[in-house]
Amino acid sequence: MNMIKPLDHIANTKSYVPGGKLHGAAGPVAMLASNENPFGPSPLAVEAIRKAAGEGLQVYPDPDYTALREAIAKAKGIADASRVVTSAGSDEIIHLLTQCYAGPGDEVLFTEHAFSMYEVSARAHGAAAIKAPETDMTAGVNSILGAVSPKTRILFLANPNNPTGTMLSLDALKSLQDALPPHVLFVVDGAYSEYLGPDYEAALRDLVDRRDTTVMMRTFSKIYGLAALRLGWAYMPKAIADTYQRIRGPFNVNTLAVEAGIASVGDDAFLKLSRDHNTAWRATMTDALNAMGLPTPPSHANFVVCEFGAAERAAAAHQYLKDQSILVRAIAGYGLPTKLRITIGSAEDNTRCLEALKAFTASR
Repeated sequence: MNMIKPLDHIANTKSYVPGGKLHGAAGPVAMLASNENPFGPSPLAVEAIRKAAGEGLQVYPDPDYTALREAIAKAKGIADASRVVTSAGSDEIIHLLTQCYAGPGDEVLFTEHAFSMYEVSARAHGAAAIKAPETDMTAGVNSILGAVSPKTRILFLANPNNPTGTMLSLDALKSLQDALPPHVLFVVDGAYSEYLGPDYEAALRDLVDRRDTTVMMRTFSKIYGLAALRLGWAYMPKAIADTYQRIRGPFNVNTLAVEAGIASVGDDAFLKLSRDHNTAWRATMTDALNAMGLPTPPSHANFVVCEFGAAERAAAAHQYLKDQSILVRAIAGYGLPTKLRITIGSAEDNTRCLEALKAFTASR
């Protein structure tokens, strides 16, 4: 009897493992596993969602997403909104770019501890997933260039990186960009760039304008607090944007996400509130964890990564926190079994987590 079977490269693809939820907990749960904004979305976004929900949900959204793209371009200093593309979360950008430019016989390159969706997408499209080694959880220009081959079609580089929080300097990004051969699409994932401020965001934008082989991708899931609505965008050279638009679903972003995105992207006060809270608490948590004997290097994102010395101790700490309704992220799947990633949450949740870890380290 013949059986329907998936293509081999699909059968061999491992699915992405999210941070998850903590079900059946007693009392409030401190959700510090998925890098979510503890303030939620901008109040302007909430109001826009309420208004949109009350009118016209039976009507398809504008397939060109003109208003959203123009709002993003205005807020981010982009002169040509036609080079801004929309997506259902930045994961869709990863998949569509891979679908456009890489397939069987090709290679997709990323670094050793990179966001796992790069590998998922490469394998799902039949391309080989190639990892460049990192040093101290940090990408290196020479290491990346040493992994480039004639088969390399895409380089994905998150800067700052998830799950490590490390990053390359702008000068290093430019050096890498200049040294890449012209057959490699350089995709800079700026999911956490708002936490570094407008100057860094503008520098990433300008990086795209330096070379016609560079893409900057972004998300509304992190500092904008819209993870549930799945909204992303990217800034691309015109030719790449035209290619992307050919295969993008005509209504890939829902109306509620569109209106929330338009409202959010211009709310500078909310962004500053979120960024300032993150900067202050990230420093506090880094210092506190280091003082406990849990080495925690500087992070440039909205989370920190601390070291427990052994995989068994990290797993025990993860369970200890879960038992107290505190969920952080185990990152053994990223090749970092002795570490845990902790999102910068609310002041209350951060304090709960630090107190629990202080008790844990005192006992073992």
